[in-house]
Amino acid sequence: MNVIDKSSSTFDPSEGGERVTTSAAPGGSQQQIPHFPLALAVAPHAVPSPVEPSSTPDIPFSSAMTKSKNDAKGKKSRFKIESNNDRNEITINDNTKSKTPPKENSDVDPRMSNFATIVERIVNAAESREASSRESSLAHGTKNSTEIRNGCVPFTAMELSQLSLLRPEGWSTLDPDLVVSLTSMLQVHVAAGIGIDMVSEGRSVVLRGMEVGGGPVISVQQWMMQTTKYSGPNSVPLGSLGEAKLEPGAGYRRLQILGGSLEAASILLSIMACRGIDRRVVEDDAIERCVDLIKNHMQKHVIPSLSNTGHLGAPMPDSADGESEEYGEQEAPSIEDVTSPKPPKKKRKTHTPDRNDLSKSMKTVYIPILSTIGLFGTILERADAFVVTNEMDDRLLFTLSSAALSTLTIDASSFVRADTTSLTGTVQVSSMNLVVSIFRRYPRHRSIIIEDLFPLMLKLPTSKRSLRTFPVKRCGCFQANVAANVKTDVISSFGVDDTGYIQPICALMLLCVQSCVTMPFQSDDILQQCEADEEDQEEEDSGKDQEKHNSKANNTSGLDGCVAVCNQITAQLVLRCSRKGIEGGASEFRPVLHNLIDDLLLVRNQPEYPAAEMLLLYLSSRLGNDLLRASSAPKNAQVEATYLSTAMDAFGKITSAVASCLLQCRENPFRQLPETLSPGEFEPREEVNRCFCGRDNLDTFMVDCDRCHSWFHGSCIGITKDTVPELWFCDDCKLQTAISDQARVFARGIGKSSSLTNFDHSHAIRQLLLNHLTQNVELSASPQAKAAREFMIATWVKNLTLAKAHPDKSTGTFDLDLVRSHVIAQWALETVQQNDTKRFQLSTDGLKRITNSLVATSDLSTSMPKLVGVLLRLMSDAMASLRKLSVRAILQVVNVDPSLMTNPLVRKEVSRCFHDPAISVREAAVSLVGDYVIQTPSLASAFHAPLLERIADRGVSVRKRIVKIFRDILLANPTYRGRATAMNCMLQRLADRKEDDGVRDLIFDSFHTLWFDSEAFNASVANLSATASVTTSKMPQAGVKAELYCREAAEQMVEVVTVSGSAEELTCLVKGLLFGCGDGEKDKKVMERKRRQDDALNQCKNLVSSLFEILLRFEEMRSNDRDDGKELVAILSTLGVFSQAYPEILVSHIDTIVPYLKGDNGAKRYEAQIVRNVSSIISRTAPNFTLEELVRLTKGELPADLVNIAYKFPSEAVSSAIEALCKLANHHHATPESVQQKKLHNLSVQVRKDPVMPLFC
Repeated sequence: MNVIDKSSSTFDPSEGGERVTTSAAPGGSQQQIPHFPLALAVAPHAVPSPVEPSSTPDIPFSSAMTKSKNDAKGKKSRFKIESNNDRNEITINDNTKSKTPPKENSDVDPRMSNFATIVERIVNAAESREASSRESSLAHGTKNSTEIRNGCVPFTAMELSQLSLLRPEGWSTLDPDLVVSLTSMLQVHVAAGIGIDMVSEGRSVVLRGMEVGGGPVISVQQWMMQTTKYSGPNSVPLGSLGEAKLEPGAGYRRLQILGGSLEAASILLSIMACRGIDRRVVEDDAIERCVDLIKNHMQKHVIPSLSNTGHLGAPMPDSADGESEEYGEQEAPSIEDVTSPKPPKKKRKTHTPDRNDLSKSMKTVYIPILSTIGLFGTILERADAFVVTNEMDDRLLFTLSSAALSTLTIDASSFVRADTTSLTGTVQVSSMNLVVSIFRRYPRHRSIIIEDLFPLMLKLPTSKRSLRTFPVKRCGCFQANVAANVKTDVISSFGVDDTGYIQPICALMLLCVQSCVTMPFQSDDILQQCEADEEDQEEEDSGKDQEKHNSKANNTSGLDGCVAVCNQITAQLVLRCSRKGIEGGASEFRPVLHNLIDDLLLVRNQPEYPAAEMLLLYLSSRLGNDLLRASSAPKNAQVEATYLSTAMDAFGKITSAVASCLLQCRENPFRQLPETLSPGEFEPREEVNRCFCGRDNLDTFMVDCDRCHSWFHGSCIGITKDTVPELWFCDDCKLQTAISDQARVFARGIGKSSSLTNFDHSHAIRQLLLNHLTQNVELSASPQAKAAREFMIATWVKNLTLAKAHPDKSTGTFDLDLVRSHVIAQWALETVQQNDTKRFQLSTDGLKRITNSLVATSDLSTSMPKLVGVLLRLMSDAMASLRKLSVRAILQVVNVDPSLMTNPLVRKEVSRCFHDPAISVREAAVSLVGDYVIQTPSLASAFHAPLLERIADRGVSVRKRIVKIFRDILLANPTYRGRATAMNCMLQRLADRKEDDGVRDLIFDSFHTLWFDSEAFNASVANLSATASVTTSKMPQAGVKAELYCREAAEQMVEVVTVSGSAEELTCLVKGLLFGCGDGEKDKKVMERKRRQDDALNQCKNLVSSLFEILLRFEEMRSNDRDDGKELVAILSTLGVFSQAYPEILVSHIDTIVPYLKGDNGAKRYEAQIVRNVSSIISRTAPNFTLEELVRLTKGELPADLVNIAYKFPSEAVSSAIEALCKLANHHHATPESVQQKKLHNLSVQVRKDPVMPLFC
């Protein structure tokens, strides 16, 4: 309802505050124009209003207006609208005699009970003013006519505001003749504003204001000002501005006329939409004028102002020298202009305007126009009510629907006003409701309206801020696994209050589908008769039988219209996406398909939009059929590859959403639902905190369930300390009670011991959801809420019908005929309100759970095996592209529900894809398994061998993906059983010089992350602490984290050396990490390698310390087993790797390994390898010994042990021992007569005496 600000108007005491005449005085001075609110503005009586011929409204008739109350008594019509086509002007002829205008009380309350008195007083005042104007015209010797362009309209702004505040339902109580007279006058107001184009006129004013040398001009601010006195720098008498006809205040007066037209249209639609109104009031001309005004204001004012596009229609100059032609539309030259030479037209000098300057100036026009949004929304609502109660001409219907649909393309610009997004939402919601009313009222036009939607899809806003503006409230199971399949910008639209946004065009589709539902048949006799007729026919395919049953169930349940609309929407959209090339904008429609599916998945679990499930069902069906058709199509008729990718991605997205919903239903079942007709008394076991928020704190206000005695936070269930009810039950207890109550009513009269099935439980769940929708209708009284409720009833009836059509399936204990009658009886809301004695209402969390439960039993959810079957069939298709896309679609499903990989059929097809001839298919299969084993590390061993086999794949992308998978597995599970073999295979690929540089770089990065980057390993510290038997209850500190990381990395290195039997690959890796050896030839990675080397150098010292700790622990726990020596050799070999790469860090630990040179280590099979490794470590670290260390070691048993190796072990060990002895003898700190030199001299003498001993020094 509009609010009147009476303090903003100027009143003339002589006319009772209604009639204020402003006329031009000699010299150009004029009286002050009163200010009226823009939403109610209308030009007062006799106010000059310069209407240019180009913007004069085109009145669709020129005959006399409808007869007034006096016409019914035999008098002539007071007003007559005439159109002069030559002058393009409209005049009103007055044929009545003068009357004295009665005094009018401006303080009359519009809400007074005497409805007829107010209307009659206003009509009489208008008639009196018109008579007085006619006498004044005769007295001055003028013609007996007054032009509309001079502002002569029947009502003042105050009178229009009083009429707009009257209750709409009161119009039918008035005298029909009085209402006819009133509507005739209102049509004059509506006709006056049809041709006004404020944006175009304001743009012309701005452009002319930019001209230089063209005479006096005014700015757009002066054009829109509320005064008629002009004192600018180029001040001239008013009306003497040449051909421009630009006057200060002219725009404001045009806006007043427009506001009055909108106010009159709102009143006129309110009158015509009133039930029980006299049919003489509902004239075709009045309807047409209102529709034309709505279209004009929508397309010429509202849309350009909200989107800030009114300045785009202005042609800008091309020349850069400051000269250009006059702005404006240029007419095409005629033949005479071309053949006959004429003098060149003089150009006006102008400055080159910028579009930003033009846009800023247009804000002066936009802002007043946006102030009419509230009134325009009321007009659309009343047009909606008129459509519901009256028949309209097809042409007007299409005009009205096209104008309303055009609002879907608005891209709100915050440049004009900060709240343009909110204003856009207001206009779009009102327009959508109008379209839905037309859609519901006229079934014959539904297909045309749907066709009109598709061109608009290509004009939708593309920015994230403007794409989704329709508000929805999140309800249902929108969990993280569902969010994985929806775009990030869609998820981020939800705020703290769980309110998000979808595309308005998606919301319109849902509302249109839901509006087509009709009341179900009271019985399913029609279906039974059809089934009886089919018994005589031949048995057909089960799939076709199922389709027939669904079609007949839709007919009997009232969903046939909804199904037809869904079929048309999905068929046309998929068809446009599948066109080849750029034909029909296929590339533009494919993003529309993705956005639509994202929005449908977002509202799929919302009770207010049940049609989303149906649209997704038919979309998945058509996409699946197209994919299967492409699979079997011949080569010359193959579908475009880009469409196949789009279709498969959309199909996989829908399938993964279904899998997510089913997973949520399995993980969050209802607690202790009744299993028999007589469940008995509920005996709680203990009082526990079962609040659905998951918080464990009890130091807050909590409420106890009076049945199960579970505790819930008051803030979570919406109860405060002051609103605690006497009895309160939780959602589970309410559901159990509802099931028990329904069981006593709908049971088939069998014993109480009969069990209740899930099908019986679903009836109670549906009833609770229906209660919620009924409450929504009672609170909002919205036709859309009512349609959602009726859609839910029709769906329930359809499920009951299909259950009866399949007697072989379990239908529970309830009598389905009784349930059907009960459901259909709730169609009329009045019946529900009369019989409503006990209606259960669940909390928000309970509503989410039952919504999720019902969605999990819908047609789309029950078709999950069929959806997966389509993907499995395409995985073995002859087309490699389809095989790859189908594997990726399966991957989307596995990401939300890893249990799908336990399906034998799925695992079989995935295993086959591991050996597919196409590299892309093998890569997709490897990615699928990799994501699966990362989410379920305990099952990684089942796919270890196939993944390990693919590391030698001939496809580079496959090998890269395998390396990434094993890296992620080891980060997620450092104790992975197959880590040694996996790392060994990666090291072998690294050592292969023929390997691709990209693969080698990736292996370097992976091992750097696993072994030499402690920050990257922090994510798996929890796993390490668990495997290391850390019993502390607190998280490890920073030092403990680093220690655990280094110890785990050292153990992994030892295992790799043990498996490979050699340290050559590991040595290549460590050298490459430390010094960049073998790291490819790509200069762009120099900085990354430098950082990697610094990290490796810093981490090597810690790794060596961890290796020596492992060595000591091994000695403490060894059992002198036969294989102990193999592990000892691996540890020493790993230390040898660091002695080659970074020998300095082993100097401080050399005393730990010197005792192993004696050769009595308890491992006879590996003694030679042990002493060889220790000798090699000493020879490499010897140059880094200090003088003190050298003296200490050589004075001990080290030289003697090295000499003894030459007598005890094979040549490999002797070579290493002699090399170590030489390094010690030739040390730069060694003296000429040192012990090691003497030992070396004696050894050489012995060699000469014993020629059998090989010489290696």
